[in-house]
Amino acid sequence: MLIPKKEIVKFILKDVLHRQRIKSQARLAEVVGKKLKQGDKNYAISAQRARIIATETPGVRIRIKTRKGKLPRKCPACNHKLKKVYTKNLRGRKVLVALRCSKCNYKGSGNKWVPSMYEFELKASD
Repeated sequence: MLIPKKEIVKFILKDVLHRQRIKSQARLAEVVGKKLKQGDKNYAISAQRARIIATETPGVRIRIKTRKGKLPRKCPACNHKLKKVYTKNLRGRKVLVALRCSKCNYKGSGNKWVPSMYEFELKASD
């Protein structure tokens, strides 16, 4: 198996997302993998790599739905540093209310930190 270069995957991602919205990470890898194999039968891509490259591709919008789970140290979508958003409760104590990633569209709040579903689409061109 061969691992395709990021530039090739980015080009194919945009081509695929130009035609359709994809509602899961596994489906994204499946569709991109099929398109890659048209160029070279030995190319393969994992769902995680397809998602991470999608976060790095300009013009691609990722919506992330979250569920309850353990508080992450890094962004679970792109492995980038997370920004913590705090507020004060009635007793004046600082309370974590949300996590945000400046690189991708990840937002976790209300004890819902773990991604449960990804949706990929091209941003509307201005």
